[in-house]
Amino acid sequence: MKGILFADDTVLVQSDNNLGKLKNSVNHEMTKIMDWLTANKLSLNISQTKYMLITNKYVSTESFVINVNRNCIERTMTFKYLGLVIDEKLTWKEHCKRLCSTISKYVSVMYKFKHYVNNRALHMLYHSLINSQAQYGIIAWGKAASCHLQPISVVLKRAMRCSNTDNF
Repeated sequence: MKGILFADDTVLVQSDNNLGKLKNSVNHEMTKIMDWLTANKLSLNISQTKYMLITNKYVSTESFVINVNRNCIERTMTFKYLGLVIDEKLTWKEHCKRLCSTISKYVSVMYKFKHYVNNRALHMLYHSLINSQAQYGIIAWGKAASCHLQPISVVLKRAMRCSNTDNF
């Protein structure tokens, strides 16, 4: 099991082609982690602990259960980590949907400010509020299906028109 630590968040990653072996391995590793936490007088908040199975196969995953001290860890279909919404099929659908919503709100703000600030200020707003959001993590989600990316493209074009980005 590999651990990825960032600030106070920890993500544990385990992989296997065999779902049964994966389940046994994860449960065994979780027992070892709990033993280590107990030995170091630390605790795990089970209610905030979740797991996600990432697979592209159409296999039944209903029997996949992770237990920690006889408590089942909740399974989630999407997980937000460092600002990216990851789903269990890596389609990036939910991430694109949320990004489109966020950008749309900022475009509305820009349309309101458009009458009160100059083009340079609008350009700065575009880059600080919208472009930064659109570029963040694009190396991970940028190859999502075009049906998920297309709404983002439409909103970005509206934002660019509003900010007169073409003139810079």
